[in-house]
Amino acid sequence: MSTDRDENAIHRAAFRDARRRGDPLAAARAAAQLRADSSDLDPRDLQVLRRSRLTIGRAIRDARSRRLQPRGATMPPVPARRRMRFPFALAATIVLAAVVLTALYLQLPNEIDGGRAAPRAAVPSASALPTAALSRGRVVLAVRAVVPVLEQPQPQPAPTITPVATLDPNSDAFPTDGQSVVPGTGTGSGPGFASCPAFVPGGFARLCGQVVDASTGRPIPDACVSLGPCSSEGVHTDPNGRWAVLLPVGDGKLTWFLEFSKAGYAVSKYTQTSRSGRILIPTQQLGLSR
Repeated sequence: MSTDRDENAIHRAAFRDARRRGDPLAAARAAAQLRADSSDLDPRDLQVLRRSRLTIGRAIRDARSRRLQPRGATMPPVPARRRMRFPFALAATIVLAAVVLTALYLQLPNEIDGGRAAPRAAVPSASALPTAALSRGRVVLAVRAVVPVLEQPQPQPAPTITPVATLDPNSDAFPTDGQSVVPGTGTGSGPGFASCPAFVPGGFARLCGQVVDASTGRPIPDACVSLGPCSSEGVHTDPNGRWAVLLPVGDGKLTWFLEFSKAGYAVSKYTQTSRSGRILIPTQQLGLSR
């Protein structure tokens, strides 16, 4: 392979030297011995090569005409050959395409992988590949259409339903102390009545109690129970004066300052240290304000 390249380099140098000297015969001889692809020559070399070939052809034709004429006879002038008007760019493109396709065709069977011939890929049958029309001078490759596979949605597990704790009249009775004026079992009846179930979520405390009138001992409905002064977040007693509130325990070192108030009554305050579970707050008696 290297010897062929060296010979081509020598012949190419001889061709260029003859072109510089203006010697068409030497240029034609060098071009005849030059074995190179059309892509290796620039457009100027191709043009000079073509002119040299025309010059040598005319000289050979003139020599043959003189040899056939008798001695002393005047040889008529040889008419110049009409130049072919053929687009040079199109000719070069056709030659280059032919050379490239030939090289590819000769190279594919001779591919070597690790010293052994690489196995040829399996050629699918004609029915498996889509057909494509071929045009002159161009190669059209058929490309298999790729259809994306959509991922099927996975079935979602059924949501877990947390059971809601129900009230048990036996264990969830509203706790009362000795001062409670509404003894009773259960949690009251109807909407708006406070309930104090025994079940308390972890980390929370359920505070329960009752508010009564200090003079008459009757339950005070709609009294405000809050941490500090009464606000929109305060809890109000039910028609029986009962109330219940759920508070977070925190780190177990909290102190709850409860205030019980209603218009026309004096405010009553009670302090409770935080702990988990159900906590009974003693019955709060509100006296009339002065």
